[in-house]
Amino acid sequence: MRLRFLSKSRVARLQRYAKQVFILLYFSLVGFALFNYRSHCIETMPNTLIEMSKLDHSLADRCTLDFDNLGDADVDIFGEPTEESIMADNPNVKTGGTWKPTDCRSWQRVAIVIPYRDRLHHLHILLRRLHPMLQTQKIHYKIFVVEQADKDKFNRGKLMNVGYKEALRLGEFDCMIFQDVDLLPEDDRNLYLCDDYARHLAAAIDEMRYHVMYYNYAGGVIAMNKHNFRKINGYSNSYWGWGNEDDDFSARIQESGLLLTRPPTHIGRYKMVRHTKETRSEHGNEMFLGWRTRWPKDGLNDPVGMNYTLREVNEKPLYTRVLVDIGKPPASMDIYMTDHSKDVSIWWFLKYYYP
Repeated sequence: MRLRFLSKSRVARLQRYAKQVFILLYFSLVGFALFNYRSHCIETMPNTLIEMSKLDHSLADRCTLDFDNLGDADVDIFGEPTEESIMADNPNVKTGGTWKPTDCRSWQRVAIVIPYRDRLHHLHILLRRLHPMLQTQKIHYKIFVVEQADKDKFNRGKLMNVGYKEALRLGEFDCMIFQDVDLLPEDDRNLYLCDDYARHLAAAIDEMRYHVMYYNYAGGVIAMNKHNFRKINGYSNSYWGWGNEDDDFSARIQESGLLLTRPPTHIGRYKMVRHTKETRSEHGNEMFLGWRTRWPKDGLNDPVGMNYTLREVNEKPLYTRVLVDIGKPPASMDIYMTDHSKDVSIWWFLKYYYP
């Protein structure tokens, strides 16, 4: 009887200690977040992008936009549009997915890069939404669909880098927008333009309950001028499979000193077209630990990692298709993680995810 009483007493004491440890840990994290706060990310209204562009360009013949009359759009993620129906609804789009206003000069020339493979249904839904929205915003744009030709693991980061290089090879652009094929903007006020920093357009996604995934996150849809994208060495070429390439890219933005701007969440809203997730990147989390070591040489300036073969560049009615062979993943991801001496620490991770 006494042993049973002592056992219950010990359990109660352990429960009390556990609660105290939990409370201490909670307030420690809150205190850490408060003292570690840094303004890497700020919200700015999209119409300020137009005001900023006036500083560097002549106002003669520039487009004007009645921002107050723009707003929520009817976004359908379940329909099945055909290419013909999208073409009929957008008769002024030129071959290659190009449009520009005829009655004024747009503020920027914008290249929209979409990494892609085997998602034709998603692509049609996105094109049905993007073309009329960009015309409403009076943007001079061209859409590039960068398609991975092989059946190996998807490499989203490398496709973004290829899209950057091929877009600039094929035209003159001020602003690069990297757009996932399954994300549809819900508000016409979310201008597809670049500022002088890095602009995260997908500030609130329905699958994430219209919250940003984490404070420094720059995934989904990102707008960056061509000089800043080159400055951070683009995306990593090393993540084969889904996941972590966005974390790597977000860390590059922060480490380079670039501000990350976002529209307010009620404007930067996106719907995600549902789909089966790609195979996750092998050892993606472990690779991210060593992102800082790889950053200077893993990206646009890597002659080996950026080796690719153009299979086809075809100007279709609604977009320019860039079919590319980007090679195969290495037999083992261990080649990216041979030296752990310069990996980031757990303290860096805390500062990164809980600033």
